[in-house]
Amino acid sequence: MKSFNSVLGKVSLVFVFFMLVGQVNIFGNVVSAQSDNFSITPADNIVNSLVWNLKYSESENGFKITLQENNGEKVFTVRSKFFEIAYVLNKKGFGARMVSRSRSQVPEQILGQIINQEALNNQKVISDTSTSNEIALNLIASYLPDLINDSYKQLLR
Repeated sequence: MKSFNSVLGKVSLVFVFFMLVGQVNIFGNVVSAQSDNFSITPADNIVNSLVWNLKYSESENGFKITLQENNGEKVFTVRSKFFEIAYVLNKKGFGARMVSRSRSQVPEQILGQIINQEALNNQKVISDTSTSNEIALNLIASYLPDLINDSYKQLLR
């Protein structure tokens, strides 16, 4: 059963990859990605990191995604004024985590009310294989809305 789940997971990842490739213009880095629900555009680069803007179609609010790489691990930090979460890509796979306390900019009391803990637990491992930055950004944009409790969905509007 374990091998069947592994194969099914890999087939799903390949399927998602082909769906996303049609939405992303690839020149080594993400130039832009757009779907009916969101757009991802590059922002100004900061020293030793890449930055993108994520905006959902019916939203005036946006999120900034910053990539930092260290020792083979990539950390995509997603932030807005009242929200932050990290998506980590390492040898164990790709998934969501709370931003480390040393890098956190939003008080825990606020995040505790905004973040859906069940969804966060479900997103601990989104993919168990390595993925490109382009696919990671699209996965973030697709999975991020689930992390926000219903009473705070205005962050996406």
